Amino acid sequence: MKGKRAFNSTAVYILLGIILAFLINQGMALGLSTDMPIVAVESNSMVPTFYKGDILMLQGVPPDRLMVGDIIVFSPKGSAYSGIGGFLSSSPITTPIVHRIVKINEDGSFQTKGDANPGQLPFEKSIDAGQIHGRSILIIPYLGWVKIGITEYVIPNAIWIAIAAIAAFAVAKTLPKRIKTQVTTFMR
Repeated sequence: MKGKRAFNSTAVYILLGIILAFLINQGMALGLSTDMPIVAVESNSMVPTFYKGDILMLQGVPPDRLMVGDIIVFSPKGSAYSGIGGFLSSSPITTPIVHRIVKINEDGSFQTKGDANPGQLPFEKSIDAGQIHGRSILIIPYLGWVKIGITEYVIPNAIWIAIAAIAAFAVAKTLPKRIKTQVTTFMR
């Protein structure tokens, strides 16, 4: 009875934590005028400005206020984050890109490049305002490793983790019985 109550209260705290995190994210999105207020850096293309595993806070800005030198987060055309139809895309690029604006084209689109990259990638030569999630306003080192750890290590190995957890639970469940039997036998 007591174990079930502890499990229920733990489940409630986990659910409350998830709801609170969602509400904080949505509040930040509203306050910072962006659909993506927090992003984890997933590559080293912007070294030495920031590194893989850093967290960036973004603020949505009108395209006419973006300048050469600004660091923006954008989704390449056809990626999972760009537009309603993008979710059906077979594009391998699903992660938003964090790069510096290097040129503003005559048509008002933008060109970007990663600080550590030797050149521009093909999708960086014409970025429309609708692809941009925001401009970087704050860098928090290392905190993004939590997200990267989950998405790169835990989720891809979820089946193996579940199997290991079930096996550990089964062993833990039978272990007290075995120990009790051995102690009783030893005491005779």
